[in-house]
Amino acid sequence: MSNRGLLVGVAALVLAMPAAAQERGTVEFGAFGSAATFDNALSLKTGYGGGGRVGIYLEPFLSLEFEDAEMRATRPNGLKDVNVGLLSGRLVVSPFNMGRLSMLVGAGAGVSTETNFLHSYGVDALVGAKYAITPNVAFRLDGVLDFLANEDWKTYKSVRVGLSVYRRPHREMRTEVVYTPGPTTMVASQDSVSAAETRRLRDRDAALNALRDSLRSAPVSNLTTMQAHIHFAFDKSALSDSAKAILDETVAVFRANPNMSILIVGYTDVTGTDAYNMALGTRRAHATKDYIVAHGISADRIIIDSKGERQQIENAAQGPNRRAVFRLLMDASAPR
Repeated sequence: MSNRGLLVGVAALVLAMPAAAQERGTVEFGAFGSAATFDNALSLKTGYGGGGRVGIYLEPFLSLEFEDAEMRATRPNGLKDVNVGLLSGRLVVSPFNMGRLSMLVGAGAGVSTETNFLHSYGVDALVGAKYAITPNVAFRLDGVLDFLANEDWKTYKSVRVGLSVYRRPHREMRTEVVYTPGPTTMVASQDSVSAAETRRLRDRDAALNALRDSLRSAPVSNLTTMQAHIHFAFDKSALSDSAKAILDETVAVFRANPNMSILIVGYTDVTGTDAYNMALGTRRAHATKDYIVAHGISADRIIIDSKGERQQIENAAQGPNRRAVFRLLMDASAPR
């Protein structure tokens, strides 16, 4: 198979495979050691060195990364060793994962320098894998094949081994108001102790009293369903018949309180990577929202969020953690 055919095959593989998830906006910082072998016609033999990369996830399964690799390369026929620098940018897809292990497939373009002058330019293809050591640190192994456009598409191959650190996007914290059946009470959770937050909570407390009075007079006989969780099968976001039955009851509650926003939070058990579980929680929240909207509730009233494997139910088996939770929000103008 020719090099061009291999590149086309890699692209087809990317399109054919189901995509695993990463959290959008996550930034990757990586450092690696590298080794390379060169086509003999390039007057280079082998090279060893290191480098770094920075990337950002544009979509849950797609990242854009830039990479700089520097190495010392040997030359044939007793010629003096030279410094080689490789600067490239590429799109990388995470086609699937298995637990902590994720596969990577990518393609891009770059330039290389030999000592102090521009040497070549071309395109490259990447196949690799990463293993999540912690939710924010992963071991990464990549194989890269470069095609040099100005050298009759000659190639060199390199292997990179290193660590990546992930910085997740900042999540805006909101104060949630939860209705509890029985004696009418509201529970507010404070996410900040700043002076501005204190003033905001004081203003919200005043509105909370008005809300409490309105709920007392509203037809809220079904509000006990707001405390119910709906559950999902392992690694699934499809709604079961029992989940739909619970949602049918909540629709009546939402209609009885048209000024209330609805927060739907998706959760998972701890199987799989943190990033995959965050995306699975999002899919579960989306599925729940779609069902509610299909039954006449305005999408503008619904906020969705995902906690993934975070906030596990204490002393519970895995099944109860695969859930979606409903909360009523007092402020209908909260960010969507």
